[in-house]
Amino acid sequence: MLMEVHDLKKYYRKNLLFFRKDKALVKAIDGVHFFIKENEIVGLVGESGCGKSTLSRLLVKLEKATAGSITFQGENILQLRKEEWKRCRKECQIIFQDSLSALNPSMRIRDILSEPLNNHYRLTKEEKRSRITEMTASLKLNRKVLDKFPKSLSGGELQRVNICRALLLEPKLLICDEIVSSLDVSIEASILALLKRLNRELNMAILFISHDIRAVSYLCDRVLVMKKGKIVEVIDNKNPLYKVNHPYTKKLFSSLPINHPSKRE
Repeated sequence: MLMEVHDLKKYYRKNLLFFRKDKALVKAIDGVHFFIKENEIVGLVGESGCGKSTLSRLLVKLEKATAGSITFQGENILQLRKEEWKRCRKECQIIFQDSLSALNPSMRIRDILSEPLNNHYRLTKEEKRSRITEMTASLKLNRKVLDKFPKSLSGGELQRVNICRALLLEPKLLICDEIVSSLDVSIEASILALLKRLNRELNMAILFISHDIRAVSYLCDRVLVMKKGKIVEVIDNKNPLYKVNHPYTKKLFSSLPINHPSKRE
């Protein structure tokens, strides 16, 4: 198993009133269990505010968990020291929804892509240039992009740069947090096709987090349904006979528009 999550919790304390000491407990993640196999694409769906993004940040230790365990390649990452986590960190990469703010606006794309290579490898300038050129070509990014600043790129180009930066470290797991939500339909389709191809060619597992159930259904092998910080159902997307059981899942799937006129009432 590539990643296993057991009884993961993230609680926040929130002051009810500025001048009082009373505090309310907000359960952002409340006892989550799931696993991700090698080379598998797993989807995570749920309405806004259910805890999807909080979970993604916990998986890469951008936030500290209240309780539970996250085992990645046999190691509980919550117990790893900073130096030990850096070794694992390059094999578990995350891409965020806001593709522009994830990139340093004062750096050219070439330097942005060189940064992770400088942090994790000892490569010559020629070796770095070769890796970056090869990766950008595989993602169908024009070489002219490398000399530009982030603000001059389109939304699709920005997201491909973020994907490129993550893939340069050859991760075993790629976490995609709402990465297509701000893109138009044609660009979204190209990004989804790209992720599917990368999963097949690089044998890389993907956790695809989205509120777009149609995109998740197209891309993923299994789908985790989250409600108020809990996983309420796991859907086997490869099994055509699987029946949705939880009322919340039925409600989510009923929100999908019916495309073919013959199936409309």
